[in-house]
Amino acid sequence: MLLLVASFATLVPGGPVETRDFSALGGTVFWGFNVFLVALGLIAIAAGITLVRGSLGFAWLAIAASWGYVFVVLLDLGAVFPRSPDPIPLLLGLIESLDFMLAAYVAALCHRALGHI
Repeated sequence: MLLLVASFATLVPGGPVETRDFSALGGTVFWGFNVFLVALGLIAIAAGITLVRGSLGFAWLAIAASWGYVFVVLLDLGAVFPRSPDPIPLLLGLIESLDFMLAAYVAALCHRALGHI
C-alpha cells in the first residue's frame, strides 16, 4: 500500500512525469480532483501503516483505497477524466499501469488476510 502511494505521488501535475495541460478543467475541478487524490493518499498511508503494525481492522480501508486507485487509473488511461489535449506520456502510462496492477494486488492481499479468498 505504501509503495502504491509512493509511486502515485510521482505523478503530480506539472512534475517530471505528468506533463499534460489541464488548464481546460478550470480551477474548481482541477483542485477538487487534487483534493480527492490527496485524501486518497492519506487514507492509503493510514491503512498501510496500521496494516504494517498488524491491525487487520484497516484492511477494508486499504481495499477501498486500492479500488480508488484502480478507478482513477482506469479513468485516466481510458481518457475519460481528466481530459487533456495532450496525449498521455509513455512514462506516465507505464507508471499508471504498474499502479493499477499493484492496487489490484493490494486489494487481493487484503481480502486474503480477511479470509475472503
